[in-house]
Amino acid sequence: MLRQTSWTLLIGFGVGLGLCSTAWPAPKVQIIIPDSAPKMEQFAAREMAAMIRRLFEAEVELQTEPSATRESTEQPVHTILIGSPKTNPAIANLPGLRWPELSNQGLTLLSTNDPKRPTLAVGGGSPAATLWAVYEAGHRWGIRYLLSGDVYPATSPAWSLADWNVVLEPTLATRAWRTVNDFAIGPEAWGLEEQRRVLRQLAKLKFNRVVISVYPWQPFVDFEFRGVRKNSALLWYGYRYPIDAETAGRVPFRGATEFTNPDFLGKTGYQERIDAGVGLVRGIIDEAKSLGMTTALSLSPLEFPKEFAPVLPEAKQITSLENLVIGPGPKQPPDDPLLLDLTKTQLAAYLRTYPDLDALYLSLPEFPDWVEHFEASWTRIQKRSRLGDATTLEQLTNAARDRKLVASGDRGVQALRGNLAAIDFLQTLLADKQTFRRPDGKPVEINITQVDTALFPVLDKLGIPDAGWMHFVDYTARRVVQNTDLLRRLPASARSSRHALILTLADDNVGVLPQMSTPHLHRLIGQMREQGFHGFSTRYWLIGDLDHTVLYLSRAGFDTQATPDSVLKELIDPMCGEGVRDRVAIAFRKIEQATDRIDEQDIGFTFPVPQVVMRHYAADSDPPAWWAEVQKLYGEAMNEMYRAQDRSHPRGRPFLRYFAKRLEFTSSYLDSIQALRRAAAARAKGDRELQVQQVEKAVEAMYNGLNAISEVARDSGDLGVIAVLNEYGYRPLRKELERLDSEP
Repeated sequence: MLRQTSWTLLIGFGVGLGLCSTAWPAPKVQIIIPDSAPKMEQFAAREMAAMIRRLFEAEVELQTEPSATRESTEQPVHTILIGSPKTNPAIANLPGLRWPELSNQGLTLLSTNDPKRPTLAVGGGSPAATLWAVYEAGHRWGIRYLLSGDVYPATSPAWSLADWNVVLEPTLATRAWRTVNDFAIGPEAWGLEEQRRVLRQLAKLKFNRVVISVYPWQPFVDFEFRGVRKNSALLWYGYRYPIDAETAGRVPFRGATEFTNPDFLGKTGYQERIDAGVGLVRGIIDEAKSLGMTTALSLSPLEFPKEFAPVLPEAKQITSLENLVIGPGPKQPPDDPLLLDLTKTQLAAYLRTYPDLDALYLSLPEFPDWVEHFEASWTRIQKRSRLGDATTLEQLTNAARDRKLVASGDRGVQALRGNLAAIDFLQTLLADKQTFRRPDGKPVEINITQVDTALFPVLDKLGIPDAGWMHFVDYTARRVVQNTDLLRRLPASARSSRHALILTLADDNVGVLPQMSTPHLHRLIGQMREQGFHGFSTRYWLIGDLDHTVLYLSRAGFDTQATPDSVLKELIDPMCGEGVRDRVAIAFRKIEQATDRIDEQDIGFTFPVPQVVMRHYAADSDPPAWWAEVQKLYGEAMNEMYRAQDRSHPRGRPFLRYFAKRLEFTSSYLDSIQALRRAAAARAKGDRELQVQQVEKAVEAMYNGLNAISEVARDSGDLGVIAVLNEYGYRPLRKELERLDSEP
């Protein structure tokens, strides 16, 4: 575990580090950054200047070297040195400064405490760490870096460069953010400008890797194999979301006739969609690298677009939405040359298209169905590995069957068997080092994702050297916490390797409703530190509810003392002022309880697919009692957010109003599906009048909810919620009401 030498937690609302009053109306500040400094450090200097000007109304100049000392009768010039002794001679030559030993992720903010020339050195062990140090100063001055943008403190702190003594080292070396993914309610809907905006905020929060998660049917790569050319170029499984005059909550669409990723607007042909997709991903990579992040692509090497079925005899259709993906079947054993050739061709296309990637995450299939060869695969794995008598196939099978995960019982056994075939295949694939080289010849880092938990005790013996592991235990953070014993089964020798955990911030199965799991994530972070995990990657769709969670991950990545409560104080007090945090804390707890309740009762409750709403009309009984319990929790959270908004400083009100309106939408959505369920029950009883009455209520409530969220929609994910629920909720509900009204 990397060290943490010092941490002083002082938020910027009315307090600061060594703050003192000054007789001068506004400070004069010189920021020293030499012309020879790395571009990222020059950018960091400009960011520091912008923050100080806005926070303190200061006179700020960027200079290449310090100016001469002023007389004591004049207003002192405060000096900030950006960089490190290696990149900024002014730091190397500063009398009395003891520069700490830093890793390439370590950062520092150090004062010299010379009253004639107040000086602060801001830097790190790398240009990226120097940029983080600048943003750390901003955080301590009270600026809050939300995913939607910056919020400056309600009251600016007093100005002082005295008594800064901060040295930080990460406790989790990899802090990765996953993007693109799937579904219109998530980052697949973000155009490049939105991707850039979020990446800039993540850099301020010290995230240091972007993992771009892609699927075979998406428009992000083009290749040909044995006369068959890829022709799939879809977003969100090919679903379409029209916008018309009857669309509920249509105002933020600004006259658009269809909801889509803005970079794909008007792109209908295959090649122009491929060009748009490649441009989007390359833009994400370029932006991330400009901010000091490494970049990775996550994909399943054993899944291919369905158009390649003719060249893979008896290929299997992979379990997924809309049947868009194929994989190997009974005629392709794991050592099949044809399968290996197809896989290498697809991987080569990705590396050729994105030649600046630093890493690949090779994901094992979510629903492994390649099970015909598991016994032969197990035999080959034993021969290639150091398993010896560490385990048996029977023991592994029992572990997969008996665990308390979604993938347990027969599904667990099938998952294990599919994993064994996939690992057998990967042993052969990874042996060819040339496959994993970029066009410039540089090898990319390899990580294996979603290996079956039954294999955790023997991961170090599987014969896959030089690869890292990204673990996915279950779909929600609550479920992972319930099964942390599985993580403890990782062998001690494996813990010193590159192991990371996928942290679900918000699950697509819970879907369009507000979600929070920060206390569960806190427990997982603690266990990851205990076991020496290298880091984490996020999993989410909507981001509007996640500022507290993401800030917690940011602070916990460097501070072992950070808790959800301490970070909530850091988040709310500077933005909103006194008397607000307690109300927000109650609201967040209610949302956390609602999230857990939905996860316990119906994990697919608002999964954003065509039957998400109308499936409730197929029932023949009244709504289950837990729906009312969840609605009560969300309603209480909404009330607390409105109370908090009334008490807040104006700068914090947009943050609180967003939550209040999201919760208002949620209450209306739950009203709608409860009315729909009652309509179904009335239909089953032959009570047509009540059926019509309840369908009317369902229509009205859905309309009201979508209008509520449209008032605060601030990103494409929010627009995706409106578009998806119009298509799968409001329109079919109206159609059913019209049908009922037209019948005698």
